[in-house]
Amino acid sequence: MARRSTGIAEVACTVVLLIVYAATMAPSLTWAHHGADGGDLVTAVVQGSIPHPPGFPTYLLLGAFFVRLPWGNLAWRLNLMSAVLAAAAGGLTALALRLLLRSGTRKQGLVTGEKSGYGCAICNLRPAICAGLGLGLAPLFWSQALIAEVYAPAAFFAALVIVLALHGGPTWALGLAWGAGMGAHPTLVFLGPLVVWRIWAGEERLRQLVHTGLPALASWGTMYGPVLLARSSVPSPWGDVSTLAGWWALVSARLYHGYLLGLPLVAWPQRLLAWTNLLIRQFTPFGAVLAVLGWLHLWRERRSFALASGMVVVMFSLYAIGYDTADSLVYLVPALLVVALWLGAGVGWAADWLRGRWRAGAWAILMLPLLQALLFWGHMDVSDDWEAIEWAERVLRLAPARAALLTDQDAHTFTLWYVHDVRGERPDVVIVDQDLWAHRPYRHLVSAALGLEIPESDLSPKEVAHRAERPTLGVNDVQ
Repeated sequence: MARRSTGIAEVACTVVLLIVYAATMAPSLTWAHHGADGGDLVTAVVQGSIPHPPGFPTYLLLGAFFVRLPWGNLAWRLNLMSAVLAAAAGGLTALALRLLLRSGTRKQGLVTGEKSGYGCAICNLRPAICAGLGLGLAPLFWSQALIAEVYAPAAFFAALVIVLALHGGPTWALGLAWGAGMGAHPTLVFLGPLVVWRIWAGEERLRQLVHTGLPALASWGTMYGPVLLARSSVPSPWGDVSTLAGWWALVSARLYHGYLLGLPLVAWPQRLLAWTNLLIRQFTPFGAVLAVLGWLHLWRERRSFALASGMVVVMFSLYAIGYDTADSLVYLVPALLVVALWLGAGVGWAADWLRGRWRAGAWAILMLPLLQALLFWGHMDVSDDWEAIEWAERVLRLAPARAALLTDQDAHTFTLWYVHDVRGERPDVVIVDQDLWAHRPYRHLVSAALGLEIPESDLSPKEVAHRAERPTLGVNDVQ
């Protein structure tokens, strides 16, 4: 029976989530769900250039495969990549929960002792499916599965790292996955406590540390080294990685250093309240209580794992809270995988406790993913959202001949890049982002498009466009 059950939870979660995502996914670029960066990412993947810092090389590699698919427009194909990888992350989370319950029961009895039966694969199916689907249908996670963004790929690699840490397999594989994951998003460095937990749980810890650390460095170095350098031949508005100084400025995200822990202290209480509300909303208040109970039970039965996983959530949370942008809470997406494990452990414990007292309640508790789907579907569904594309098409259609279109929002700039540069509409027009104008690599790129030498930094975009004898138009002035 155990053999026949192997893989059921993982496959079920992956398939169900993929169906849900396919039904609610954006048809092209969208501004919904914090999707402003999508145009930059799609443009970089298609043109073979580099997107905004730190470059996201793992995303570029995966995107290069998906944009070659024969279906849909180019932006839709990268939306599909997010959906596929997010669904796979849900399946891997179900697997991670089964591994956690199995190893916990084998060691001490994770739920209520050996007689609970949670060591068998069949008994772990229900909480595992609840963990996988609960993660996939959490609104923050779900939202990133529908758009061209880096957080679904990052979640996939986070799930892979967690599974490898729990599985107890070769640590070199864990290191490779962790390094590649940081190429999807550098905040996956915050998975470090779980990696250390895996090393500490084994024998010959120093040897295991070397066998994990060196592959992680090699994988990270490959992503941010050769992968980015291979794309340096195509000019990027974000910098030139062909020089060491330019490479480090991009990879270290120097352009964004002011945002890191830049939130004023007076704003922390409000951001903490938003963080609390967001986490409670992800799995519904009932699910949030189960997640807390699950962590407490893990603290009693597997204290080292509870401590390591708690540190991971705290580190992601502090980064997200302190990052001084309005959409910084999306950095919590990988942390939701850990919370989903707590949720699964809580569901397993609660179902086991209810089984001898209220059998219907033991099954009803597993309906949590259905409740999430019913509550959040309408808010998540962007399958008919053409607003961003229609706006860009209208702006370009109404722009004067040879105009310099001035933008002052990332959402506007990146969407216009996609429609103008990737789809090739209105090649006579030049897009000029006024906020990026202070960045020398960007001025160099725009100057080349205008046919001018690199202008002095004290000249405004309008003055430069005037020198190039081009009319200027702010996109907000287009009716």
